[in-house]
Amino acid sequence: MMAIQLRDYQHACLDAICSEWAKGNNRLLVQMATGGGKTSVFAALWAHPPVAKWLQSFPVGQRAMLVVAHREELIDQAADRLRLMNPKAAVTIEQGDRYASPYSDIVVASIQTLSAMKGRRLKRLLQRMRFRLVVIDEAHHASADSYRNMLVALRFLPPADASDSENDEAADYADIEQMAMALRGWETEAPKDQLLIGVTATPNRSDAIGLGCVFQSIAYSYGIKPMIDDGWLVPIVPWVIETKTSLDQVRTTHGEFNQKDLAEAVNRDDRNQLAVAAWREHALNQQTIAFTVDVAHAYAMATAFEAQGIAAQAVSGETPKEDRAAAFARFRDGRIQVLSNCMIVTEGVDLPMASCILNAKPTKSATLYTQMVGRGLRPYEGKPHCVVIDLVDVSRKHSLQAAPVLYGLPPGIKAQGDDLRKVEEGFEAFREQFQTFDLEQALAGGGKTLAQLHAEATSFDVWAVPDLGPLGTGLTLSWLKVGADIFRLQYPWADGTEVLKVEPDMLGHFGVSCTHRSHDGAVRQRTLGAQISSAREALALAETFVSIERRTVTRLTAKDAGWKAHPASEKQKALLMRRRIPFPPSLTKGRASELLDLANARRGR
Repeated sequence: MMAIQLRDYQHACLDAICSEWAKGNNRLLVQMATGGGKTSVFAALWAHPPVAKWLQSFPVGQRAMLVVAHREELIDQAADRLRLMNPKAAVTIEQGDRYASPYSDIVVASIQTLSAMKGRRLKRLLQRMRFRLVVIDEAHHASADSYRNMLVALRFLPPADASDSENDEAADYADIEQMAMALRGWETEAPKDQLLIGVTATPNRSDAIGLGCVFQSIAYSYGIKPMIDDGWLVPIVPWVIETKTSLDQVRTTHGEFNQKDLAEAVNRDDRNQLAVAAWREHALNQQTIAFTVDVAHAYAMATAFEAQGIAAQAVSGETPKEDRAAAFARFRDGRIQVLSNCMIVTEGVDLPMASCILNAKPTKSATLYTQMVGRGLRPYEGKPHCVVIDLVDVSRKHSLQAAPVLYGLPPGIKAQGDDLRKVEEGFEAFREQFQTFDLEQALAGGGKTLAQLHAEATSFDVWAVPDLGPLGTGLTLSWLKVGADIFRLQYPWADGTEVLKVEPDMLGHFGVSCTHRSHDGAVRQRTLGAQISSAREALALAETFVSIERRTVTRLTAKDAGWKAHPASEKQKALLMRRRIPFPPSLTKGRASELLDLANARRGR
């Protein structure tokens, strides 16, 4: 078999890992979109010169690599790729009735096997070998109890982080505070002669528990949007199909729809028939992967397609491994046109001929949604783009994921049949024209096209500035909310303007940055705080910075500063007119300042 040649960005990823590792961080996360070749990246780690040299510095038996995954397909796929890219390495598997050799260079294991019976199989391995390099595949699962218990045994996490649970899916909210406290004292004594790498397409968990309880930093990130823009993935053409099914009675469990409630709500003949009709209209004859809620829904969806003469088959976790493999083979050679699945194609299955994704499973999880759509984005001969059909149900109390979020657009934007790249361009033009328009509020009542938003923007209250809500209580400075959990404070400083910004990172923490722009265009930026547990704490840190380091601007930036009630200056009015921002005759200096700051924020300044 021909050796795999890494792409430029995969080489860059390996270099970024080593660079972050050199800073003293040894629990690193890599985010790379589905189709980006995450398996090839971690398979290349073992022989990557800096890593290989480091491993060779340890005695035989104390320099093994461990790769952990949570599904059999992922385990076999990883082992095959590791053998292909490291022909001199002894690669064995620890899973079920397969036992790894203690003389292996690389062990690929399932988390279920390692965590079962209070980690008995892992302890057996550790009696014979030492794992210096550990990789967690699909690392968005890594905050679950079973993974953390494993990492405690491997001494990447403190003993206080251990749990009696063997759950490999959901983290426990009650453990979060204890985990954070344990980590604070652990960093100074944690072993540094080992390296943990987590790889995932989506570092966000649907239950809102970030991965900061496991990983120290994100070493490398390459998401769907840049990969499409750079030509490594195909463009997305989305369609939203509105149903009459209500989700308002569906409960939420760990931040996601309760699957039993959801299945009862959406597995209806009329909704399934609507899905087939939408497919016939927008993706006729295209190889399609349909995502459903449960096993019964997967079979019902396949039956709905077959009833109209369309070759379809359902697969799920209950389908025997041989039958699943046969179904995938039939899909690859075109004998099956629609593969209806229940949570079996989200991870580790390579079906690049799929050019349509049918989302019949509503989700609140950006992680899951990205995984589902990602199954259709791999390039394939004769495949110009991927059609994404989202069935969107009536929901007044839930926020649903949809294709625009993959391009950083609000989920409520309706992109009916337009390439998302074109939609993004239109959205940026809209933002430039209506700089103070409150999109969050406009989309709260349901999805809208850009044309509908444009019509609404021409008549909205242009002087409305987003309220801070409960977070505003206790703050002394005039912060401006410029996005979901994103806050900004601007003031004149030295030879220009300085902006403090509080915003979340991909691990669920908050950071505080300080950016100074001088009048000659020079920009200097520094980080004041990182990995802060809440927006309130981050805002408090930023206010402390101002009170100590920027004391002269505290009166200027105070919420109750007297100057804010004065009439707007002619200079402020001229700048508002130049920016084409309408303002009332009674405009105050404070409100003019807010409008200009909000416009700057939305222009990325």
